[in-house]
Amino acid sequence: MANVPDYCVDEVSTHTLALMLACVRGITLLDRKIRDKKWDFTLAKPLFRTQGKTLGLFGLGRIAKMVAQKASGFGFRIIAYDPYVSKVDEGIKLVKFSQLLSDSDFVSIHVPLTAETRHSFGENELKFMKKTAYLINTSRGPVINEKDLYIALKEKWIAGAALDVMEKEPPDWENLLLKLDNLIITPHISFYSEESYVELKTKVAESVRSVLKGELPRAMVNPQVIKRKIL
Repeated sequence: MANVPDYCVDEVSTHTLALMLACVRGITLLDRKIRDKKWDFTLAKPLFRTQGKTLGLFGLGRIAKMVAQKASGFGFRIIAYDPYVSKVDEGIKLVKFSQLLSDSDFVSIHVPLTAETRHSFGENELKFMKKTAYLINTSRGPVINEKDLYIALKEKWIAGAALDVMEKEPPDWENLLLKLDNLIITPHISFYSEESYVELKTKVAESVRSVLKGELPRAMVNPQVIKRKIL
């Protein structure tokens, strides 16, 4: 069995940055206010520059590393928490989870959904973040406890959040999160571009061709099967 783990690294990392910048400049909020006939930049106050701010990466795989590379161009200081990583690229500092929460101006989630990561962000974690911080999720919705996130945003434990994924997709349209001004939501689109679709199909075809030729596919999910056959 094989998959294609790297076909949308550029797209997801770019979408992550787009959500961050929309938060830091109040883009979606101001757009909504203008459509309500309110031409007033102070409605987005306070806004802060990105230079010198701290981006905390929860998980440090392919996508997170690309986010770090792109975010460094905006002047972010990069820290990361990943218990399965011991060495990092230059410009990234590994920290404990508690420090990631307390020090970050943006916390960006980049982990798979497992029993270990489910609801990694709930009441305790959200209260540990800065009141001026933003939470970004382009990985899997259930990594965040949405009920706790709603309270955190409503009561201003944190400044805001931006989600490309939710616990239920599509969400219940009565979900209270959808009524909040300090939340940005996109419909699980971060993986998509015309190029990523082509790359996905191409790499799937290449894996099929490899198997038909008696070769191993490039990204095996269950390599233990091969080891058993060899034994």
